[in-house]
Amino acid sequence: MAEPVFWKSKSHPLSLALLPVSYLYAGLEALNRKVTHAQHPGKPVICVGNLTAGGAGKTPSVQWLIEWLTQENKAPAVLSRGFGGSLKGPIKVDPKHHSAAQVGDEPLMLAETCAVYICADRHQSLRLAAQDGHAVMVKDDGFQNPSMTHHFNLIVIDGATGIGNGRLLPAGPLRQPLSIALKNLDALLVIGEPSHASLAPVVKSVEAMGKAIFKGEIKPQSPKPKKSAALVHAFCGIAKPEKFIASLQGHGYEVAQISNFGDHHAFTEAEAERLLASDLRLITTQKDMARLQGAAKGSALARLAETASPLPIALHIPEAETLRMAIEAALEKKQANQLYKSY
Repeated sequence: MAEPVFWKSKSHPLSLALLPVSYLYAGLEALNRKVTHAQHPGKPVICVGNLTAGGAGKTPSVQWLIEWLTQENKAPAVLSRGFGGSLKGPIKVDPKHHSAAQVGDEPLMLAETCAVYICADRHQSLRLAAQDGHAVMVKDDGFQNPSMTHHFNLIVIDGATGIGNGRLLPAGPLRQPLSIALKNLDALLVIGEPSHASLAPVVKSVEAMGKAIFKGEIKPQSPKPKKSAALVHAFCGIAKPEKFIASLQGHGYEVAQISNFGDHHAFTEAEAERLLASDLRLITTQKDMARLQGAAKGSALARLAETASPLPIALHIPEAETLRMAIEAALEKKQANQLYKSY
């Protein structure tokens, strides 16, 4: 689903009404941190997390890390919860045999280019990945989960939305008290222009702690469309559809029609039929395309997967080498302290 409007304002009646629930959430979150003993994973773990609920750019950040670690022959693997999938795991995602309904759309998409293991208990998926010979783990989300020690926390934040009204769930988008989250992060990655007012105090606090801040931009990777192919009907089921539309328009597409669905939406045959009835060229996100894969041959969903085009994207970080060096230094420091134990 899209982010609630009241997450943007502290004075919104719904945000104010939900404050008591947020106080309860804060108490439960603090209790969980107090009673949970962090287990050492036995392998270096780089966690890609965010401060808020909703899309921030974690998946492109995971892809960026995996590409770099693969080039460095680090034998990386992604550890995912498998959100939206029916399989409990631990299991290695196989894009030739699994569907998004089984393993989740993001793991299925990532598995096209790297090894991905899913399980709610990341320790179990890490053990399986280690048995398969993977040496460095990239944990997709789970920054706020205290059960596993992380060796580097890369926290991603959307420059356009920041931390919203700065309140904890459900009155606001924060998943954890800001003071705790900022204490535990190692580097902050701001995606897009840092235009939201709530970012200023976050950046100031991170800088005061002597921690690094990086800027990143998510860019389309396909050639710009010819004029004859620029008019499109865009459809997506993601947390922030406006970002997808802005990417299309910035890349030269003219979005004549938009069909928005809830985040991680499972498309139906009827919805596929309606989209296929469009006279315009259909275009969607890579995540949405992943959910369409594996549909029954001859079905409307299968025809939609064949007809629609995904917009490939990638993360670009101007100071990428500095970030890579920071991660390597952190991992080496932890190794020097003999924190790693072999499974």
